[in-house]
Amino acid sequence: MKTVLIISYSPLHRDPRIIRQVQALKDNYKILTIGQTHINDENIIFYSCNKSEPIKRTILQKVKRRLNIHYWTEINKRLEERLNIKFILSYDVEKPDIIIANDWDGLYLASELKKNKLWNVKIYFDAHEYAPKERISLKWYLETRPLIIYALKKCKADINIMSAVCNGIAKEYEHFFCFPEGFVKIVTNAAEYNDTLKPNPIDGEIIRLIHHGGAIKARKLELMIKMMKYLNPDKYELTFMLVKSEQIYYDYLVNISGKYKNIKFIESVPFSEIVNTLNAYDIGLFLLLPEIYNYKHALPNKLFEFIQARLAIAIGPSIEMVKIIKQYNLGVHSKDFTPKSLAKAISQLTPEKIMEYKNNTDKYAKELSAEVNIDKIREIISELAGE
Repeated sequence: MKTVLIISYSPLHRDPRIIRQVQALKDNYKILTIGQTHINDENIIFYSCNKSEPIKRTILQKVKRRLNIHYWTEINKRLEERLNIKFILSYDVEKPDIIIANDWDGLYLASELKKNKLWNVKIYFDAHEYAPKERISLKWYLETRPLIIYALKKCKADINIMSAVCNGIAKEYEHFFCFPEGFVKIVTNAAEYNDTLKPNPIDGEIIRLIHHGGAIKARKLELMIKMMKYLNPDKYELTFMLVKSEQIYYDYLVNISGKYKNIKFIESVPFSEIVNTLNAYDIGLFLLLPEIYNYKHALPNKLFEFIQARLAIAIGPSIEMVKIIKQYNLGVHSKDFTPKSLAKAISQLTPEKIMEYKNNTDKYAKELSAEVNIDKIREIISELAGE
């Protein structure tokens, strides 16, 4: 049995993409993982990427580092420290046949492991989203973006196969790396197929909308709260089911929604229970301003979880999401990214139309599930393993 090492600088136990990679491969390969937390499977070998003692520097030391004229040497040092390279290299990790490197930092670690341990391995780089444009803050642009650009370019030669979450991001990476068209494969964030759920009929006169995910300030979830002032409070109800990723921001959302009698907040549920919980609602809601490249081309987990929950879908005019809902007739999108525009699109829906969309998500749930991606992952690993 061949061995696959999966690397991700994330909490593996609640990272949907990593969980699916493990599920796709664990029956046919020995799986090793490096990440922040264990995958919660006793058959999976886990190595932590977390340092026990982070390096602390004085302000003077930080200034000296910024003024270091040996720029590329300094870049290497910063990457080594940020990604805990020496710490991870100290592990006596079994030599894998294939490494799945998730995100730019996972790719850099994979490349360092290959070089330092003299491993003759193949690397599958799952880029997820487009790292060089993932933030817009000046601090990130000056401090972190150069690390990302350097890491990606340095590791280009180690990439055997690559994937991204959608077509727009795949094309941007092909341009960045000067890869031929079609080199970057598409592996979406589709959720597992749920064959136990059916669309729920609309309960009475209330149309129930839901948004779930992380309470992250950059996503400006308050726009969906503002949207509710344009909808009849006796006809529409919005529920947020949020992970308190940023507690202060979460509290802010709760506070500003207090004036709306038709907005509720419920506790988040474990990853495995999300779809079943969503099924009780009518419309899955998401309005995301295209302020960065990855938001412009967002094709998130939640869209596919809406589908598995058999909900109608209401979104802003996000390029990749609109392609899906138009192709399969799953819902509506606003003409622009304003709360008023999305409210208008929702208010024009009749109960019959909502049920039509819900029935379509049921009809295409299997086609738009993780089953297709699991097959793609298996094909990629099989190809690299020479099987």
